Amino acid sequence: MSKKLFVGNLPFDVNDADLATVLGVAGTVESAKIVVNKKTGRSKGYGFVEMATEELAQEAVTKFEGATLNERAITVQIASPKMEEKAKEEANAEEAAVASESASADASVATEAQTNG
Repeated sequence: MSKKLFVGNLPFDVNDADLATVLGVAGTVESAKIVVNKKTGRSKGYGFVEMATEELAQEAVTKFEGATLNERAITVQIASPKMEEKAKEEANAEEAAVASESASADASVATEAQTNG
């Protein structure tokens, strides 16, 4: 059974493939996903990695917790449902904010068109 890890304090230039490669040293990585800001497309500095087994996940925690990646000490922990839920909530809040900003911009353009029309 696979096990998900939380990986934090990542350098902002690390992408999904980089994360999979680094943690792949500990064993088979099923998936790796950096959490990004939807508005800017920039990494939020953390992500989730799914290892093939619980044993490999624990080995990755032991091997990489506090290890340095591009001069940053990373955090590697077994992901809790709360961590995953928080990431999903942040993503949903960002999507709502982007949609709201887009709607405001559309309304502003419509108002300006009516005023100038």
